[in-house]
Amino acid sequence: MKSNIFSIIVLLVFPMMLNAQQPAGNWERTWEIKPGIYKVMQQGLVGVVNSDGEILVPCRFNQVYSLTDDNYVKVLENLKIGMYHLEKGMILPAEYDQIWGFEGETAKILKDGKTGYVNRNGFVVIPVEYNHIWLPDKNGFIKVLKNGKMGLLDATGAIVLPVEYQQIWSFDNGRAKVLKNGKLGYIDSNGNEIIPPAYDQLSSFNNGVVKAWIGVTALYIDTLGRTVEAPPQSDAALSSTSHTDEDDGELIYKTNDGRVGIRQKGNEQEIIIRKDDNNLQRPQIPDYLQRNKKRYFESNLAGITFGVNGYLNPDFNEMVPDAYSFMDINYERSFEISIIPFQHSTRLIGSYMGLVTAIGLRYNNYRFNLYNSSELSRNETAQGWFYQIPANVEIEKAKMSLISLDVPLMLEFHLPDGRSRNGIYLAGGVVGSLKLNTHTKVIYINSEGIGYKHRQDKDIGLNVFRYSLMARAGFQTFGIYATYSPMPLFKKGKGPELYPFSVGLTLNF
Repeated sequence: MKSNIFSIIVLLVFPMMLNAQQPAGNWERTWEIKPGIYKVMQQGLVGVVNSDGEILVPCRFNQVYSLTDDNYVKVLENLKIGMYHLEKGMILPAEYDQIWGFEGETAKILKDGKTGYVNRNGFVVIPVEYNHIWLPDKNGFIKVLKNGKMGLLDATGAIVLPVEYQQIWSFDNGRAKVLKNGKLGYIDSNGNEIIPPAYDQLSSFNNGVVKAWIGVTALYIDTLGRTVEAPPQSDAALSSTSHTDEDDGELIYKTNDGRVGIRQKGNEQEIIIRKDDNNLQRPQIPDYLQRNKKRYFESNLAGITFGVNGYLNPDFNEMVPDAYSFMDINYERSFEISIIPFQHSTRLIGSYMGLVTAIGLRYNNYRFNLYNSSELSRNETAQGWFYQIPANVEIEKAKMSLISLDVPLMLEFHLPDGRSRNGIYLAGGVVGSLKLNTHTKVIYINSEGIGYKHRQDKDIGLNVFRYSLMARAGFQTFGIYATYSPMPLFKKGKGPELYPFSVGLTLNF
């Protein structure tokens, strides 16, 4: 009974909604993106209007993306992204490669491979000149990376610590350890070097005193950077923390008197000699006992990726041919997932550069915009793909899915110090793909309110073999990637000439 009542309501209300949801004006296409707000197309370009036809975003963009709750909308022009606000107007010109959503009062922006931050009025608070920007820490400091060096900024973009350090550790009790020119020191929360970076090793602070080494000589330094006498208590706590964050490892050998041992991390070794009960010495090690250099290349290809996928026409824009207008992509629901469980690396130059290949599976989901999917009921081109849909139905979903076997071949670089997965990596190469399965699905509701779902797994004319170009970059286990295929998605004469692409995030194993 409830189902019949719902069907009657749909039959009565839905036609009125269709008539109501049309903005004033003569537009080639319209679709509602928010109650009373519409995306419209005029002469192939896209803008935004309200229900009265008043122009909120002029029709001069190749694409207008989703509208946020606070009335910000990203726009695409000549493959560059900008930002509009429905009341404030143009916030950012269309000259950026990416603009992320606002987190609080700022949003991250990307231009020519550099990142920065803007506020809600479009004012650049952190210049677009950094290779990477970390999220603010608990003190509100923002760590930035530029040309292989790190620094600290505050929330306004003012420099707290110049960008000239190799590493900056987290703050603890208002102090942070830093590495500069291969030497360790400490800074305070104002960016002052309370202990200049001039030491080979530093412990953590214990009762306001830190133990430091210059070569094999140990000394004690207070919070003002002054050399002081050894504290009266045992300095076992200082000695136990005298390694840098990257020196921890397994003690694999120790003499009977506890004076000599070898600490190992990965395939690196160092000798540790306890000279007496109060001194842990690290002497200059003879050549035959120097730390082993890495003889392998540890790549970053194996892992999981998740991204957004779509396709471009031969003119490198998103417009599909008129005969295939039902394939207008819905990016918010079109995604790509891949898993690469295995990889094989070949070292070319130390641990700085190498070749890596792998094998993995990839799933692509291409979701079509519903306002064009209604054309499936009358477009002959679509009949070979989808179940022939009756007229006068409400389409809920229309999509195309693809499962492929991928074999990538990448050239990978490690920056800035070649410490493999502990640092920044860049990679580029090709990916060969073998189509394993394709299917199409359409879900619709007929005039009686009854829902139907039809799935077809037959061949729809996609190329069996295809190759793509891939670029990847990241820091440690996280990164970003982008792919583009110069080879069409469909066989010649079997579908539109479209070239697939994807962008997203990586999580390395």
